[in-house]
Amino acid sequence: MSTATLTEPRIVSVNVTDEAIVALLADGRAVSVPLEWSWRLRDGTAEQRAHWEIIGDGQGIHWPDVDEDISVEGMLRGVPARRPSRAEMRILLDASSLIDAEHGKPVSFSELDKMLREHHARLILTYTSVLEFAAPFEKTGDRPALCDQLQQVERLPIGYLREGGIINAELKEAAQAFKEKREFILTNPFVKRWDETLVLEGPSPAQILVGQSLYDLVSMALSRGNAIRAVKERWGPWLTEQFELDRWLPNTVRKAVVKHFPGAIRKGLAAYSITFPPDKVGEFANWVYENPARCPGLRLAYDFRQNLMNNLTEEVSPNDIFDRAHVLGVPYVDAITMDGNTADLCRRVVRRLKAKNPAINYEERIFNSLKELLDARF
Repeated sequence: MSTATLTEPRIVSVNVTDEAIVALLADGRAVSVPLEWSWRLRDGTAEQRAHWEIIGDGQGIHWPDVDEDISVEGMLRGVPARRPSRAEMRILLDASSLIDAEHGKPVSFSELDKMLREHHARLILTYTSVLEFAAPFEKTGDRPALCDQLQQVERLPIGYLREGGIINAELKEAAQAFKEKREFILTNPFVKRWDETLVLEGPSPAQILVGQSLYDLVSMALSRGNAIRAVKERWGPWLTEQFELDRWLPNTVRKAVVKHFPGAIRKGLAAYSITFPPDKVGEFANWVYENPARCPGLRLAYDFRQNLMNNLTEEVSPNDIFDRAHVLGVPYVDAITMDGNTADLCRRVVRRLKAKNPAINYEERIFNSLKELLDARF
């Protein structure tokens, strides 16, 4: 290590108060800057501010929950973080849209890359969308082609959505908000690596592996068998059968959507091991249900399933039932593609929720295809 490196200022810890960001340096100095200098930390919760990581040898601090980085040089020179003049657009594509781009319909990955960068947009990937994209290559055993396509995807401006953890995170936040008698704060379901989308919260088991490409991570998942196919083959028939039985319940029972919501909340709290007073669950569920902006992913997915169940004239496939996971992401992105049936039903549900809360303006985010999305937004 050079003498210059030894004498460079390094951060060893940081504390964020309601007024300031205070960094303790290795040489004993404390550097303080106003909290207003970081709009991300200012807008974040106390828990998000307290979750930080040292960058390198102390050259800066990273807050993963709000995606903020502050360098020691920036603090010493007095350089505040600037809010972007234009918010980044987050676009969640389903597997069929990714496959369309692979075949150049309506644009190739290189053309999509140019569009995304010109419009300050980021492509959002999920656990299921990536594995379903990889499935055809796995079926043919063409790993070199899969590697090539995933490398093209990884060159795009991308991010990852932990869709499987949305209900868990929303229920935890809602339970805390209810206990503290405050309003629900929208959670952050975005993570930095694809393998993090495999777990409900926290780091993934593969986090210890650094420098892994998207192809490396997907290959590890595929080496354990086709996870998407295995889940669908195991649970698809059972879920479809259970769903059809639910559809043929007496009309008065099947359509009692509000009445059944506390039961869904109770099951969710138990499934995610969230401690909550049993005698308060009904009151809590009513509080969540009265405003669709509280637990928005859970509420949208719940109403989506209920509407799907009540539409007796429409045939339902296992894919329609599994698409409920994709619906969870709608409140967290700016645009999303879905297959026709799912998109149409989701729009109908959103319109009903918007009547309860005008802020639920998700309908304009939902598109049937990549082409439809690009024509409307680009």
